[in-house]
Amino acid sequence: MMSPPPAQKATIIDGKAIAQTIRSEIADEVCLLTQKYDKVPGLAVVIVGNRKDSQSYVNMKRKARAEVGIKSFDFDLPEQVSEAHLISTVHELNAMPDVHGWFYVF
Repeated sequence: MMSPPPAQKATIIDGKAIAQTIRSEIADEVCLLTQKYDKVPGLAVVIVGNRKDSQSYVNMKRKARAEVGIKSFDFDLPEQVSEAHLISTVHELNAMPDVHGWFYVF
């Protein structure tokens, strides 16, 4: 029979401090991009419906974008949005010069 592997010591990390360090680094990068290209990075969020958990998630992301200096573009669509309207919104986002990326939440 094989002997068990040696016990590993757990390391306690400070998640809030790590998150703040990452946000600070991102803010520095956003500043450099803004200076280099004379454009503030922009991120759009399309949220479909009004689920409280999704709204909470998106609100946290909005706050994080604001903290690092990224422009925020928000599209809140009803749960019963038609496919055509959703596709139209995507095309609208793709045509916006200040939007450099987007994500959607259902």
